[in-house]
Amino acid sequence: MTTNSPTTSPSASGHVAIVFTSDWGVSTGVGQAGRTHSTIERCGDDPVVRGTVITGVLREQAMVAAEALDGQKDGTWTNFALWLFGQDPDGKQGSTPHPRHVLFSDATPASSIPVHDTVSLSIDPDTGTARDQFLRFTERAAAGVLTGTFTLIDEAGAEISDQATIDAENKISVQRTIEAAHFLLRVAGLMVRGIGSGRSGGDGECTVVVSDKDYVKIDQQEENASEALARILENHSNDPDSITYSSKDVATVADQLRCRAQKSLKQIPDAPNLPESSPQDIAMPSLQQSESGDTTWYETSLDIVLDTPVVSYEVPFSNEVRSLDFLRGTVLVPWLHGLLRKKYQDKTLVHSAIVSGDLRISDALPVYRETPGLPVPFVLENEKVPENKLEDKQDDKEPCTLFNRHIPIDDQKCGENTIPTRGRYVFVKSSGVPCTGWIGKPSLIGRQSTAINSETGAAKDGQLFLVRALPAGLKLRASVVVSKRLLSELRGTDASSTDSPLTLDLGIAEQPAFLGSRKLTGTFGRARCTVSSTFTKVGSTPPPAEGPVTDEGAQASSSESTEVVSLWFTSDVLARSSALGLGGSVEDLELAFRRANVPVTVVQKRADEEPRSCSNQDSEDKNRKRILTAIRHRRVDSWSPRDNAPRATRLAIQAGSVVQVRISPDDLGSLKALGHIGVGELTPQGYGRFLVDSPILAKATLPLFKTKSKSFTASTEAAS
Repeated sequence: MTTNSPTTSPSASGHVAIVFTSDWGVSTGVGQAGRTHSTIERCGDDPVVRGTVITGVLREQAMVAAEALDGQKDGTWTNFALWLFGQDPDGKQGSTPHPRHVLFSDATPASSIPVHDTVSLSIDPDTGTARDQFLRFTERAAAGVLTGTFTLIDEAGAEISDQATIDAENKISVQRTIEAAHFLLRVAGLMVRGIGSGRSGGDGECTVVVSDKDYVKIDQQEENASEALARILENHSNDPDSITYSSKDVATVADQLRCRAQKSLKQIPDAPNLPESSPQDIAMPSLQQSESGDTTWYETSLDIVLDTPVVSYEVPFSNEVRSLDFLRGTVLVPWLHGLLRKKYQDKTLVHSAIVSGDLRISDALPVYRETPGLPVPFVLENEKVPENKLEDKQDDKEPCTLFNRHIPIDDQKCGENTIPTRGRYVFVKSSGVPCTGWIGKPSLIGRQSTAINSETGAAKDGQLFLVRALPAGLKLRASVVVSKRLLSELRGTDASSTDSPLTLDLGIAEQPAFLGSRKLTGTFGRARCTVSSTFTKVGSTPPPAEGPVTDEGAQASSSESTEVVSLWFTSDVLARSSALGLGGSVEDLELAFRRANVPVTVVQKRADEEPRSCSNQDSEDKNRKRILTAIRHRRVDSWSPRDNAPRATRLAIQAGSVVQVRISPDDLGSLKALGHIGVGELTPQGYGRFLVDSPILAKATLPLFKTKSKSFTASTEAAS
């Protein structure tokens, strides 16, 4: 059954309107002690319908509609629905996994919707009376209007219509796909009768309208519906006594939206052929150096603001989806590289920038009060606080003092009893005296979810899980490092060292991005990214060593001709072993520097200090022992979307590790430049960054204030 396509083609994004005509609520499964047994999902103080919920209910109805259009179980429309919503979670074992191609945002109230508690109880079937100890208080939201958005995306997460490289023939095919997706989503929306918990008792009755137009506007309604919608949108109070609209107003708007959606279904498009994935072959050239053999590097900043919570992948634990407290460069690389490839599609060097090593992106670390953070160095210690002094130490007016165990013993100042400081960030505004800064880390948020049985519509047994994520509103900052030849290619002119700093506007300001794990759920992963237009020269590095590098390779001498410097690793380091092992030892780290053609020797003994002979003196100076090398390790896991399986586990030298090394004065400049591009493996993805002789490590004590969780998050409509 086919007709001509509409004269105006819909775009790859659109609007979702949900009008609840009864009490409703998407339960979190969590209660509040002494108050409510079950709370509902919220965004701030407002009740919401998560994108995952919208995806689930529309998927269920879309499969029913597709089967009806095909007239059989397996047909073109059914296959298209599976392509649109991703692999069926209850599909056949061994079927090829693929991601979904439609992304729904959370639906938030168009105006304030009050939330109240309802009381329920359980009835004994034998006596017909209430059961003892079965009284429950459940949160419910009042009838109201919610709005959200949807986006049709490709395998890379970009809008399906935003493919600059597709030819004219494929553009027609893409447009047919968009029209078919809009049609199927509209039908599925009209088939939805309820959302949320308590539907068997009459809660959650709603009308769902999916369209390329925003119908929740007064000028889009007829006279009666326009007045009703105006009263709904005027409500800006959570006080139930001051609601400006009635249940009749909500029903009027629902009827109007349903009629508009039904009229748009007069034309049924042809069932589309599934779009073919067209992976682009990227050449793998080696990094080309200058005539001197060195490569010159330039750096700029990448600022990120999270609009929704973001899950930074860490290996799951039991039924908990965990998150790191920063974003790895691995998350940022495909997003930034994808934008550059589309903008500079005629430049081969841009297309191969990652594999050639010309483009490198660091980890994105939290920003506190406009000050970027750094992983706390493991040589810092803080004083153990007795219980009777806890109150005084928690006073935000007084900074806490960190003691540096990396400086010479004679210069050390230590408390009576100190413990290592780990797992946090330092935010230092000034490296001078006095030092101004803070110490702490952003708090992760937790969100409980469960898988839904597609047959019963109820929760699956044993599928309850907790998702931890970086909070919405959090600011993070990463660095983008490019080679001289890539910068010259982007500018169209030679990037001369005399032009430092250079100006190049990449046109990436407040650019939307989908980042992290579970980004296709609609609930997680939305962010805004800005790349600075100022590039600063950071130095030059020699070409990597040719051929295999072994333990017998050239090392920095321990003679007086060498200099001793301290390295503070600000990201994890993947230093592979020369043998078949996980790597990460001191020897492996030295090999990594030799492969980068910047040989160093890790200092592990204090040759400049006399050993202590008196046992009593040793006991007294135990807490003043100088720490030259402080290395910890971290397990690094990742997930391969292509294989739909976890990658091999790696062992990394953890960010915050500090080592002291000997190096030739001639290589010192290359070492400082190498700190910006990374040492070891996967350096284009943010691994291996370090600082050389940071002024922070030269201070005997570091007075820092404790951070406040609220100061990490900026004001955002999506903050929760």
